[in-house]
Amino acid sequence: MKTFFKVVAVLVLGLGVGAVAFWGFTKTQLYTKVQRQEVGVVQEALPILYVIDPDVGTMMKPHTKIHFRTPGFDNTVVTNADGFTGRDYALETRNYRIAILGDSAVEAYSVPDTSRFPHMTEYLIYEKTKGRRKVEVMGFGVSGWGNVQHYGALRKYVLKYKPDEVWIMFLITNETGDNTPLMNAPPAGPYFIYKSPESNEIVDIKFGWPDVPEAMEAERKRRYGGYLQDTWGKWNGALLPYFWSPESSPQWDLVMDHTYQTLRLIKKLCDEHHTRVVLVYRATGYDQNQGNFDQMKNDAAKFLGRELPMERELGMKRFRKRVEEMGIEFVNTLEMKDSGIQTKADEGESKKHVELANFFADEIIRRLEAKDRTGAAKK
Repeated sequence: MKTFFKVVAVLVLGLGVGAVAFWGFTKTQLYTKVQRQEVGVVQEALPILYVIDPDVGTMMKPHTKIHFRTPGFDNTVVTNADGFTGRDYALETRNYRIAILGDSAVEAYSVPDTSRFPHMTEYLIYEKTKGRRKVEVMGFGVSGWGNVQHYGALRKYVLKYKPDEVWIMFLITNETGDNTPLMNAPPAGPYFIYKSPESNEIVDIKFGWPDVPEAMEAERKRRYGGYLQDTWGKWNGALLPYFWSPESSPQWDLVMDHTYQTLRLIKKLCDEHHTRVVLVYRATGYDQNQGNFDQMKNDAAKFLGRELPMERELGMKRFRKRVEEMGIEFVNTLEMKDSGIQTKADEGESKKHVELANFFADEIIRRLEAKDRTGAAKK
């Protein structure tokens, strides 16, 4: 009997303590949030790096700190006043100035500012000429950019610095996809403005949402039709291989037309600002290695169900001819040789930038000396 009363007493005491505790809980902010079903709601400011710029698509925010770390590497950079990696530049300069536009290869926030190839190119030009030539090499690059974004960046960010030359980075396996609405839709991708609804002539390139999103998508479907459905699936096996083939594909021809028209717009814009345009052809593994090329050829044959005629040197040569016919100069990284410059064993990524900077420095010095000789001959 005594045990029974003890149990009852413990229960009553426990209920009393629980009631008091619950009463206290009802006076807390947490109880109020539970009543309002706000316990799972979070509202807080978070850091952001990439945003959609209506003039260029994807863009980095200015003065933003980026920390990149891997098991053997740790680097922190801060974007400049325009939102790019690299130092800030004055709008006016007495030095020769070159603006290089690209994608993640130029952005390269995993590499210290002083190891990135634009800075290294400046340094090597100065060193190789023993201080006779001071050339500013400005980098304008964002991950995912193609030549369509370069066009927008020229208008908004680059030409205000009055560069003497604009170098456009081009990688066939990247830029062609980035440049076409078949692969890269708004808001980050291009929205082409055509001369008329029935014309195929592109007169401008927009980003973001320059019109009602549903209307933009409807126009995209009207203009490009079924190509929107299968371009992604066919890209590697049944489209890209035509770059190296004497045969043609209407779908691939449309993709390349978007790139060619974009390059013409870039050339026209730079001509208006008296700026030379140079296209840097970044050689692919297919251009550099016969084994890689043969593998792509075999993959294309499997996808198409037949052998597609392909020639490894044809793609670059044919593309170069079209580009130079526009009045755009051509630099081919297939001609790049090992510099012999030593870097630390753990700086593999920096090594790539050193090699590219050395190649660019030699090319720029050669071009400027040729320009000087031409000028002297005219006098």
